[in-house]
Amino acid sequence: MINFGNVENSVRILKKQVATNQIDDKVFEDRLLELIDIAEDGCYWMYGHESERWFRHDGQKWVPDDPDRILALRAQTDSNTDIGQDPVEEIPVNWTWFTVSLASLAIIGGIVYVSSMA
Repeated sequence: MINFGNVENSVRILKKQVATNQIDDKVFEDRLLELIDIAEDGCYWMYGHESERWFRHDGQKWVPDDPDRILALRAQTDSNTDIGQDPVEEIPVNWTWFTVSLASLAIIGGIVYVSSMA
């Protein structure tokens, strides 16, 4: 998953390298392409080196967007999760239906068993 801060820093470093002729335009473009990554929202994100703005690919084109919502989602997930565990949503159990279903299965199983003995 993308680390927005690291990508921004990497783009700034690359811009300095191309400005001081440490790398050429082709290397610069190749490295920029390597920084495009997927975020938690399932979209590709890239940092515009000229505009210094974030862009998200909407499936058809790059649109300006703000990664703050992704960072907020990440922070919320991190605060709700114990270290090393995935968040688990608890599913309520209707114990009445569970008991009735279990009893029905036992009765059906008994009928099948008795009929196989005859």
